[in-house]
Amino acid sequence: MRISVRQLQIFINQYDEIPYEAVTYLTGQCNYGGRVTDDTDRRLLMAILRSFYATDVVVKNRHNLSPSGTFHIPDDR
Repeated sequence: MRISVRQLQIFINQYDEIPYEAVTYLTGQCNYGGRVTDDTDRRLLMAILRSFYATDVVVKNRHNLSPSGTFHIPDDR
């Protein structure tokens, strides 16, 4: 987890636009991929990462992480 956070921080600090696809690949395939051996679990991991590593998470206020809206990104205040 620490290396994933550090990599995300590097991408945020060094790029004008965050390459979400690259960050998702690094986290899901490189950092965690060796620990997830089942193909279905790997697909689930990548789907979850795509919901967290997305433009809307940064841009939208209170971006929903669940269809019900129960789980969302908190306000930045």
